[in-house]
Amino acid sequence: MSGSLFIDACVRRETSRTERLAKGLLEALGGDFETVVLETAGIKGLDSKDVAIRDEARVSGDFSHPMFDHAKRFIEADTVVIAAPFWESCFPSTLKSYLEAISVPRLTYRYNEQGIPVGNGHARVFYVTTRGGPVTDDRDPGYMVVSDTCRSCGAIDVRILSASGLDIVGNDVEAIMDEALSRIPEVVGDQS
Repeated sequence: MSGSLFIDACVRRETSRTERLAKGLLEALGGDFETVVLETAGIKGLDSKDVAIRDEARVSGDFSHPMFDHAKRFIEADTVVIAAPFWESCFPSTLKSYLEAISVPRLTYRYNEQGIPVGNGHARVFYVTTRGGPVTDDRDPGYMVVSDTCRSCGAIDVRILSASGLDIVGNDVEAIMDEALSRIPEVVGDQS
């Protein structure tokens, strides 16, 4: 499988401002996206049993266990959109569990002779987030974690679409959202 993948880590999906930005980006990117809604995807944080299964797979090279399905989809995708609000100084825990699920040695990345991770994927990744406070892209720990993990898994490019200051009393929320939506063509950039 190749194609496009939408990882939806939005919490209040019906009223989510992050979801609204993501839908604008998805529309601009065009095409069909396989959607994974993390709150219903059944991905949980790793425990000792899961780590044992991963260790065995890493040694044997057999990644047929269903726990590796998300990692396989990630490395086969050409475009990945990840939508997650700035949540408790980072992002929702469901996204952390997803990043653990896709970060699998020998499947999504390998180490070269210098011990540096080399990713097996090839996607362009877009991280979409909204923030209540004045946090900027370069100070957003969630963006840093997503960018580092996705690049380790082979992402060739990681870009961000964000809106900040949405919960500050007196700010014009609609104006902030409209400004963020107006940046979509710039964020998407060259599709070649």
